[in-house]
Amino acid sequence: MITAAASTKSDDDTRSRAARLVDEAFVFNTTEAPASFVDGKHIMNFTGLAPLHASMVADWRRQGLNAVLVPQGMLDPANMCPVADPINHAMKVFGRWNTFVAEHAGDMQLLTTPASFELAQASGRIGLLVGTHNAGEIFRTVDDVDFFYNEVGLRHGLLTCFGQNRLGTSADEGDGRDGGLTRFGRTIVERMNAVGMAVDVSHCGLKTRRETFDASSKPVLITHGNVAAICPSSRNNSDEMLQALAAAGGVVGIMFWRPMVRLEDPVTVEHVLDHFDHVCQLIGPRHVGLGLETPMVGFDACENSFGPARQVSYLKDVRSMDIPELCGHERVRTLVAGLIRRGYRDEDIIGILGGNFVRVFKEIFTPGK
Repeated sequence: MITAAASTKSDDDTRSRAARLVDEAFVFNTTEAPASFVDGKHIMNFTGLAPLHASMVADWRRQGLNAVLVPQGMLDPANMCPVADPINHAMKVFGRWNTFVAEHAGDMQLLTTPASFELAQASGRIGLLVGTHNAGEIFRTVDDVDFFYNEVGLRHGLLTCFGQNRLGTSADEGDGRDGGLTRFGRTIVERMNAVGMAVDVSHCGLKTRRETFDASSKPVLITHGNVAAICPSSRNNSDEMLQALAAAGGVVGIMFWRPMVRLEDPVTVEHVLDHFDHVCQLIGPRHVGLGLETPMVGFDACENSFGPARQVSYLKDVRSMDIPELCGHERVRTLVAGLIRRGYRDEDIIGILGGNFVRVFKEIFTPGK
């Protein structure tokens, strides 16, 4: 029989071990939806044009994050359609983020080369990657890949986001309308491989996703997407898709976003852990990481939360996109404590926290590989 005192000591040991692992690891959230606290309001910065505030950096540090990827949407969040002038929008977004990093050079640095990850770890600065949620809107020609790589510092491109573009089809279109990776999309993937830019298929339709694995000579990422066998969302990944990802050397980032964790309530950290278990048992712990997407304060707390009604769960008859115990500054340590309770080894947890994505980004960023 386990006494209350023994149970409390075990809980304390788990929390202590979780805190130690977060401190030791290079914690990399590969889908950060940043939220600034401005004028008494949390502003969710999906479009990249909301105010950037130093409070974001403080919140990242309190969570234990060492690096974040912010895949900005070149979209109008009111109706999920492309903005009228995506190139101009993109230049404003990337310029603002590059300026923000320069103004906080003591706390932040850009991640643009394999060596930049070691530099961030050694210096204690938070590494930042600014990507795009919809590369099809800004890559009008193949040479645009080079321009954004060389002149802007872009190192990540999610091929599609909503609907269809010249690269392929998004998951929200449904299988019957997914024409796969287009001929132009293949040339873009090849150029992204050549320059050292990460190819991300998180929002792509199943055919587009699968054909991108085949077309790419470097690992392809699913920075934020869960397991379809547990939660059959169009955005989530079948076992076959996860196996194809692993065969191509890629990594999938598990999300905290409630609608992609479980389709009915309640939804808890245990259901998120089920997704980690499934991926690790299917393709191994080297192919899974963090792609949380949910802002630290949660989508529901933000001024401009959004989401298609068909994907939103309900909590006490109130629309919710969040799992309360996975919001706040302790959310990463809460996740790690859950992984510990389920028997994960320290080395596997450190890989999940960031080591796996760092390994693959280094490979992608290396010229000639």
